[in-house]
Amino acid sequence: MTLALETILACPRCHGPFERQGAALVCLRLSCGFRAVIEDGIVNVMPTMEMEERSFFDGHFPVMMHSSDEPGSHLAFYAQQAVELRHRLRGAQTILDVGCGPKLQYDRPAANLLFGLDLSYESLRHNRDVNVLLWGSATSLPLPTRTVDAIVCLYSLHHLVGQTIFETRVLVRAALREFARVLRPGGDLLVFEIAPWWPVCIVQRLVWNFMRRRLKESLNVFFWRRRALETMATTYLPLGTRLEYRAITVSPFLMFPFAFTFPRLHLPRLLYPFDISVYIWRMP
Repeated sequence: MTLALETILACPRCHGPFERQGAALVCLRLSCGFRAVIEDGIVNVMPTMEMEERSFFDGHFPVMMHSSDEPGSHLAFYAQQAVELRHRLRGAQTILDVGCGPKLQYDRPAANLLFGLDLSYESLRHNRDVNVLLWGSATSLPLPTRTVDAIVCLYSLHHLVGQTIFETRVLVRAALREFARVLRPGGDLLVFEIAPWWPVCIVQRLVWNFMRRRLKESLNVFFWRRRALETMATTYLPLGTRLEYRAITVSPFLMFPFAFTFPRLHLPRLLYPFDISVYIWRMP
């Protein structure tokens, strides 16, 4: 599919229109002047990053590429979720996958336009499942207002982290505001997340800032309790947005890795203190 990117994308900074200038998209608003470089078929919409820079996930790309192939992980985190997405995305003409990774974990509807956004450049280079590859952040989407039918966040919100819990909360709020901006009326925000149980949440809150200073970019997750995420969504999504929620259930004896960076450490589901959650927000 050959696309005129300047007609379907917008400046992530001011949301103004783009003009194509060679291998770049330039914002037409003179007061802005944002420039998005296109290389390897990927549009760089990260204002503060150059093509030579790479994220934590680029260093773990081989694991990311195959983590969903592990049978236990697939059953727990992707199998039922793919069925949900197949149902929810039916009829959606324009879809944004936030944190699309190197490949989609679900069947995309036919005859649609799918944008894939990710912080991992290597993942985007290997992704052949989306139409438009965007190297950028959910906090500043390069899409025009009210042009998207559905947004998919498949375990991506917990990777929106700052240097402190406060900064992390600011980032998630900014992402929710952007989701609300680009979704059409009646559009769906489909979020799949891991929601820690209360004791784990308390421990995370007490130690996360300290561990972030010590581990730096290696600590790239912060997990939100269901109530906290729903409260933020109520505040930053439009009034009248409806929520459907359910928890994914699997056998308590299903074995899967503790984390994708430790693929050999398998534990049964009953030892994991979290819910595998599905949030479906429909815009008014």
